[in-house]
Amino acid sequence: MPCLVATHRHTRAFVRVVSLQDMDELPDTGTEGVRTFTVRSAHTTTVFGEQTNPPGRAAATDADPSETRKVVGSAQILARFEFLARESVRGQLPPGTGLVGEQGTVTHRRPASVGTELRVETTLTTATDATLVFDGRATNPADAVVGKGTVRTRVVDRERFCGQVDDSV
Repeated sequence: MPCLVATHRHTRAFVRVVSLQDMDELPDTGTEGVRTFTVRSAHTTTVFGEQTNPPGRAAATDADPSETRKVVGSAQILARFEFLARESVRGQLPPGTGLVGEQGTVTHRRPASVGTELRVETTLTTATDATLVFDGRATNPADAVVGKGTVRTRVVDRERFCGQVDDSV
């Protein structure tokens, strides 16, 4: 079972110290988000064959082109967890702050091909200092788990964060 881990170490530089007063404004654990999406070609990765975006060749040199399959990618599932986590706490953060991803993991349990409708759920499990941790789960129409994971986010000062982003690139 593949597991994808993404870590953004740069977020610590953008975090303002959250005061005890601000802590009262953080979302409560148990906050949930739910959304469905239909897997499109842009959400997929190619397995057992060559792909063009990003370019890559199959790991198995004896793979036959007829074995090529397009399935939802682990990175897409992780992105859905992070986006839904942010959306689920909309309006619950201290003024002047925002939520950015810091680390994420996803374990891919089964394939989901183009056209499959996935249900994505997140639950806020930890709210400590400026760190919010969410558990995520993506299921297919048969309620079988396609992917599950965790997203750790940070509450940041938006002005300070935006000042660190190079918009010229």
